[in-house]
Amino acid sequence: MPKSGVPVGVRREFRWPRPTELLNAVEGHITEMCRDLAVQAKRMRQLQDQADELRLVIRQWAGESEVDPSRERTTRGGRR
Repeated sequence: MPKSGVPVGVRREFRWPRPTELLNAVEGHITEMCRDLAVQAKRMRQLQDQADELRLVIRQWAGESEVDPSRERTTRGGRR
């Protein structure tokens, strides 16, 4: 059932956004995605640090007096 006040068969004309409008919109989305990725990466580092701390506490609790250095976490760059 058509809504009152809206003529049947009238279509809105589609207008492509201007290139600068489109570019600004895409750049805005990319900026937002980069921000979200940075937040997620920070959270992943925090979780990895928490896992490392928990691993150490469990080893200490289990009676291991020395932590095996070959099992310590390193990043892809070899940094801790």
